[in-house]
Parts: sequence; C-alpha cells; structure tokens
Amino acid sequence: MKPQREILLKEKSLMNKVEQLRERFRKNLRQTTEGSATIPWKDFSMELFQFQARANPVYRKFVELMGVEPSAVKSIEEIPFLPVELYQKQRISVFQNSAFDAHCFASSGTTGSSPSLHPVDDLDWYDEVAFEGFARLVVSWSQSPIFIGLLPGYLERNNSSLVHMVQSFMIKANQSNPEDWFFLREFEALEMELTRLHETGFPKDRPIYIIGVTHALLAWVERLKRNGQSPGWLGLSIHVIETGGMKGQGKERIRTELHEELSLLTRGRTVGSEYGMTELLSQAWSKGNGRFECPPWMEVRMGALNDPRGWAEDGRQGRIHVVDLANVSTCAFLATSDIGKRFEDGSFEVLGRYDFAEVRGCNLMAID
Repeated sequence: MKPQREILLKEKSLMNKVEQLRERFRKNLRQTTEGSATIPWKDFSMELFQFQARANPVYRKFVELMGVEPSAVKSIEEIPFLPVELYQKQRISVFQNSAFDAHCFASSGTTGSSPSLHPVDDLDWYDEVAFEGFARLVVSWSQSPIFIGLLPGYLERNNSSLVHMVQSFMIKANQSNPEDWFFLREFEALEMELTRLHETGFPKDRPIYIIGVTHALLAWVERLKRNGQSPGWLGLSIHVIETGGMKGQGKERIRTELHEELSLLTRGRTVGSEYGMTELLSQAWSKGNGRFECPPWMEVRMGALNDPRGWAEDGRQGRIHVVDLANVSTCAFLATSDIGKRFEDGSFEVLGRYDFAEVRGCNLMAID
C-alpha cells in the first residue's frame, strides 16, 4: 500500500471520528436544551481533549512540551491550552491533508505579522453552531431579525470568518442578495436602505441588527452628528453589535464611552458586542455593558499572566483561555492574546491585549 493511500485512509477514519463527536455534541445540546439534571459537557470535553492530543500533531507536540501525559489529565484545569499565535506558524488540524478543508479562514493580521489560518472541514457545521449561539444569547430566529454588515477591513477579503458568519445570518433570515446588505463606508447608501425599509412599512418591532467594526460605526455616528438631523429610520428597531477594533483608524475608546456614542443609532437601546476570532468556531455575545456570555459548549477562563500553568481567580485580570467544544477538528482549548476578567456567573469582560510574544516556559518555535 502506498504511503499516500495510507494517509488518506487514516484521515477518512479521523473524519468518521469527527462526525461521531459532532453527533455527541448535538446530543449534549439537546440534553442541555431539555434541562437535563446532568451536565453532559464535562465528559465530552475530556473525550475531545484525548482525541485532539492524539490526532492533532501540533497540539500533541505542544502537550508533550508542556510535560503533560494526556491519559493522566482528569479535569479541564489540567489541560494545556494552545497559544493562538501558533495558528500563524502551523497548520492546526487533525487532518494533515488540505483536501479535507472546505475553507480556510484567515485573520486580518496586524502590520508586520502573519495572519492566523484556521482550516475548516465543514462550513455547514460552522453555520449550525453560529445560528444556535446567536439564538440562545441574542435573539430568537422566530422574531425574524434581519442583518446589515458594516465591515470595512473585513469585507475586502474572501476568507474572513466574521463576514462568513454575518452572510450566513442573512441567508438564514431569507434576505435576498446578501451582498447588497454589506457596506464598507458607503454611509449614504446604508441610510438610503434604512429609509427604504422605513418608508415601505417595515414593522417597527422587527429587529434590525447592524453588525459593524468599531471604527466604521463611529465614523457613521460622526456623519449623523455633522448633519444634525434625526432621520425617520431611527424609529426602526435598530440594534447595534460592535465587533471591536479601531485598526489604526483612531484612538481606542473605553467601552462605556464607545457605547454611549453608538447609542445614537439605537435611540438609547444598549449596544451589544461580539467576541470571536479566526481560531474559534463559536462566539460569545454581549447584550450590553461589555459583559460577554458564552453558549453552553463554550467556556472562558482566565490564565495567570506570568504562569502558563496557573489560573487567575474570578474577578482578577488574566489571559483569556477559551474552551470551544465546537472546534472538533482543530483545537478546542486555546490561550488567546487578550486580557480579561471573569465573573462568578461565567460572564467575562475583555480589557486589552496580551503583550508577551511567547508563553513563558514553552518555546513555540520548537513545535514543527
């Protein structure tokens, strides 16, 4: 048997295991929805860790460098969390053959840095998870929301997970020609679309979600202030969800100041936020005040800032670590580049960026 054929057969076996895990995920979700007295996610977390620590070569090497024997791990606290910086250097997947990739999402990156790449083997799975998380934490699909994307800096690329998510929401909402509902900085065209909805009798209680990058939303607010008008479309049920990021388009703002300015668009309704990243399959959502909540299959923990094996107490600042159990085929346990604070109820705040280039105690460049 040729080596290449052996690899393909092995990866088809991995594909079967991934599908089995996804079916387990769906079963757990049904139990959670039905209010089961048991908590099905812990056992699933441990099974997923054992699978990824064997099947994902980069994660396997990282676990080894951390001095952890997978079979000895009995709790999430003992699991090594893979630094997201490795997505800039390595292919992170249980599938080593890119023929199994349905798509590869890429981060926008910053000046002088390489983008993170996240190979996704099933885009329908990505959409399924995003739909469920949004419905649980933001608004039910039965309320017939519609979506507008204000995403310059993301829309110009064809591999942004954020753009894909918003487009998928538009398709699920039965919005014809989703590309017509995205805007760069064409604020006049965006206002014309809202005017059209207002003048054609769009129900005032039907929610309109404008998902936008922070600097573009602020620029739109400044335009409205300069014009000094109060257009009729402001009477629609507009909800703003900011995705963060000034991207060098102005000074960073504290969240309370930012949301106060953006509330001009919502006539006082709280401004929401989305926390996601290229390396994740799931999103955390905030309905206001910058407090993010996770869907049942996602958990945020705070790692100690100066100890890659330690954990920060609730209410103390730490490096955001994410358990994303939807990340079945890549890595479900990630240490991000963000600083945050976790509260007793499991919600969290994002406070800034992690400054260190590598996690102390582990040489990332040794993983190859």
